[in-house]
Amino acid sequence: MNWHMIISGLIVVVLKIVGMTFFLLYFPQIFGEHNVSFSPTERPGTVCPTGWDFHQGRCFFLSTSENSWNNSMNFCKQKGSTLAIVNTPEKLKFLQNISGAEKYFIGLLYQPAEKMWRWINNSVFNGSVISHSHNFNCVTIGLTKTFDAASCDVNYRSICEKSAQ
Repeated sequence: MNWHMIISGLIVVVLKIVGMTFFLLYFPQIFGEHNVSFSPTERPGTVCPTGWDFHQGRCFFLSTSENSWNNSMNFCKQKGSTLAIVNTPEKLKFLQNISGAEKYFIGLLYQPAEKMWRWINNSVFNGSVISHSHNFNCVTIGLTKTFDAASCDVNYRSICEKSAQ
């Protein structure tokens, strides 16, 4: 019997098993699978509509269509929500985990007169925005795991947010 062929065959089988294991473990993170979370007891403030993700008393919807920032605001408004206000590290981490490899508009705008970033609820943003330039007055999250300045007129997906029922 040719031992070289047997050993080569075993190595191929082991590599396939290891590769498939990693694929199955990281598939949801790579391709942005996200689960809709519901509380089994359905207490007030713990239930989100179908297709929305629950986190800390809030519901989040990740759009699959791309729009300008203003059209994204209108899209969220039609769903009874607003663009997401990502004002805690926990919320940022949660949204980064479910956003996958896409960029999403959030509710953060640069105020040129004040020379500062503000959330759509008018609260001040205390973090840092990457790549801010003259025409980049909106912000996306996702792909890079940072707050990235973007043109408000370029089409991106959006993250909507509202209170859980």
